[in-house]
Amino acid sequence: MLEIRPFCNSDPPRLAMLWVIHHAVYRPAPAVTAAVWEQAIASRHFFRPDRLLVAADDGDPVAWCQWFDGADQTANLAAFCFDATPAGEMGATALLEELQRQVIAAGLTDMLAGIEKDSRWGYQGLDPIGQGIGIDVADDRTNQLLEDAGFDERQRIDRWEVATSDYRPPVNREMLQFRRGTRIETATVTTESLRESAAMFHFEIKRYRLVAPGGGKPLAEIDIWLSDPDIHVMATHQSILGRVASEVDDPQSREAAIRYLIASVIPILAEKHVRAMHRSVSIDCLDEATRLSALKFRRTGAGRLLTKQLLLDHEPNGQPLNVSGHPLSTTE
Repeated sequence: MLEIRPFCNSDPPRLAMLWVIHHAVYRPAPAVTAAVWEQAIASRHFFRPDRLLVAADDGDPVAWCQWFDGADQTANLAAFCFDATPAGEMGATALLEELQRQVIAAGLTDMLAGIEKDSRWGYQGLDPIGQGIGIDVADDRTNQLLEDAGFDERQRIDRWEVATSDYRPPVNREMLQFRRGTRIETATVTTESLRESAAMFHFEIKRYRLVAPGGGKPLAEIDIWLSDPDIHVMATHQSILGRVASEVDDPQSREAAIRYLIASVIPILAEKHVRAMHRSVSIDCLDEATRLSALKFRRTGAGRLLTKQLLLDHEPNGQPLNVSGHPLSTTE
């Protein structure tokens, strides 16, 4: 018998296994254990068991999902995993229906599926999420399930990656000028809010600044997300390129400073035994894609954010509707 219920304390080993099974259908199995899963998801101070729904078949979890309140009356669907069996697929369909009912009951009007670089739900860094590209385009099962339920694509996101070992930065006159006439400073970044701190506590965030000899405002700044080895949600040989900024007025000089700083930090990471740097970029951000390509990053994945407007509540006669727009039977 299929049951939809909230999370309970005995769930982590099976839910972590479902995470691995789900993603292993379309990619190499992620290196996620029950301990890693619990650190990333169930150990956050904002964790709510009632917002992590589990579909259990005769008591055995076959699918699960987690959602959060977002801005503008939007529910953010951060995770949706199900077993690669008929029971898992049936459980996923029922789970998605119940999820939408719960979101409507909470008074929210829209849903957004997928993690992206500005998400702060604790999943970033967890294999295979990285910084977040939404729902991986290779995840045919989840994409089809959401599309069948009325979700539409809102945005495409690419994953870019560069290997740090034997990295050779591009060389030109501007790069040589920066090398001779600037220095790089480092600082540890503290998050601004309690919520962000809880979502990012498994990262050590380093800020690198490109500074002119006379000081003053930095020519460029970048944040690098590194794994906290004591928490170990993200593999210690991985890193994520976070905030990128510059206050230089001239666009050409600003871009040159950013490129030089990124190219200079990559070998620094290699010395720390960090083997790769990742960055998620919307396909609409052509300038950033051009920058990363010039810096010898490669596209290694693609995903998309999916959205749905939950408009249906009741028919004119007052009869409740289900999330597909059909009247509920008396047994529903």
